[in-house]
Amino acid sequence: MAQRKAHEVDRFLQKPEPQFKTILIYGPNTGLVSERAKKFAASSGVDLDDPFSLIRMDADSAAGNPNKIAEDAHTIGMFGGTRLIWISGTTLKNLAKSLAPVLTTPPEDAWILIEAGDLKKTSPLRKSVEQSKTAIALPCYADDDRSINQLIDEEIQRAGLGIEPAARDLLKSLIGADRRASRNEVEKLCLYAQKDEVITEVHVEAIVGDASAFAIDEVLDAASTGEINLVQNTLARLLDTGTHPSVIANAAQRHFQSLHKARSEMEISRQGAQSAVSRMRPPLMFRRKNMVTNALNIWNTKALTKALERLDKASFETRANAEMASAIIGMALMAISIDAKRQSARR
Repeated sequence: MAQRKAHEVDRFLQKPEPQFKTILIYGPNTGLVSERAKKFAASSGVDLDDPFSLIRMDADSAAGNPNKIAEDAHTIGMFGGTRLIWISGTTLKNLAKSLAPVLTTPPEDAWILIEAGDLKKTSPLRKSVEQSKTAIALPCYADDDRSINQLIDEEIQRAGLGIEPAARDLLKSLIGADRRASRNEVEKLCLYAQKDEVITEVHVEAIVGDASAFAIDEVLDAASTGEINLVQNTLARLLDTGTHPSVIANAAQRHFQSLHKARSEMEISRQGAQSAVSRMRPPLMFRRKNMVTNALNIWNTKALTKALERLDKASFETRANAEMASAIIGMALMAISIDAKRQSARR
């Protein structure tokens, strides 16, 4: 099957394999999809400033005409050379049918690049590409720790700045769900700290993270301390303003993993919650310390393990069932907040 695992994508983009004439770049991390599409285009050997070499195509238009992709792909360029057909758009319905002719008979002197969103394994477009010998599918998921560190290093080196370890840890806790948004936040931070030469926690707290980032913290702290009404209201506001359910699910997993680690250390060393909070990495913002301390006093490791199992399932289901994603993460967080309230009442 023609596909690459998430950690193999950058290596492929550095040196595209010529037998794959159709490249599908997809995933929930839309910023990373866009960044990697641009990286592939730049390494394709195509003159991107030449309108005869670069053909931009809307996905709706391509899907609406079953012959459009094949006609453009097999047309001989006016001045010769390799061409790039770059397809993007929010709707990819029926695009697999329009793509089928070039998968069967690939062009000799053209690349076909498709930018897509989060595609299920059962998606006709993804299936047709993965099953083809002349095409390849490249997934783009939320950035991992290594990718986030690399992004931070790229931007602070470009700005000629340094960054304190604690500031890096805090910054990493606030970015990572979407590559474009993450890069924008780090660029904004570098501009803000330009005169100070070294980025500190003060800089990060002052400039990084919009209201949605702090609202996610609020809803997770509320869930872990049993504040049911606050969970309902804040979650509804987040979803209404366009925060993707998978972003909330990923943040919830990270939050409860941190609680589980801290609570395990408490039970092993018999230390108090405040001491455990002071040693958490990445460090917590001051305004959150009391809420997390309360959560550690409410939960034990066994209960936190069950909460993580619930969140793992919810995270998978939000990706597998996009239409129900908001309801899925909402039910998971409500169930966790109810558990927290019950455990708090027993204390």
